[in-house]
Amino acid sequence: MSTDIILNRLAALEEQVGEFLPAALERRRGGLEPCDWLMADVQARAEIDRDLANHSVVEMAEIYVVGDINDALALNVHDQLEATRLSPAISVFIDTSGGDFDAAVRIHRAIRWHAGTKRAKLGKRCQSAGVLISMACDHRVASADTAYMLHLTADCPDPRDRWTMFRHIEAARRLRQTDSLYLNVIADRSGADLAALAIEAAKDEPQSLEWCLRNKLVHEIEDAK
Repeated sequence: MSTDIILNRLAALEEQVGEFLPAALERRRGGLEPCDWLMADVQARAEIDRDLANHSVVEMAEIYVVGDINDALALNVHDQLEATRLSPAISVFIDTSGGDFDAAVRIHRAIRWHAGTKRAKLGKRCQSAGVLISMACDHRVASADTAYMLHLTADCPDPRDRWTMFRHIEAARRLRQTDSLYLNVIADRSGADLAALAIEAAKDEPQSLEWCLRNKLVHEIEDAK
């Protein structure tokens, strides 16, 4: 068989399977970052309301993001943030192994839109969608024993449903979009290289805190020797 025939067949095969092969993620703004002028307006309004408040305001309010990330937790965090709207700073305690991505996005956005400075304190676990939530904070402090893991998103088809090839392709595309948003937000907030984040996330295993510190996913490791 001639070389030209082999090359033509390979090219045809690549064209057929191309859409199923993962391409390198494109670096783009994550899409969850508040624009500067709107954030400045939120901060100015909070400062005015703080001055007019007829009660004392907690200087550093504590927010808790603990347990499975789901709609109930998102609503709970929203209520906590609303109660501390006038506080000039918040400390967000995070201890979670992850959960629903959409709920994590809502929590991330709610924290980012708080007018005060945001500090994250990581507990025993900061994993999966919990990493996205931690990135809403300006300063992130891990405990010496924090189990930290960013990884690619996954889906588990219901075995009772019929999953045709087209349904699998659509699910793969959706997961790819979610991975892109997830990793680009982390890159936005940490300054880490997107390709390096994607390679690390694909390993599907915990990251060392030293690696997190080097890549600025965390800024401090508490009680580290």
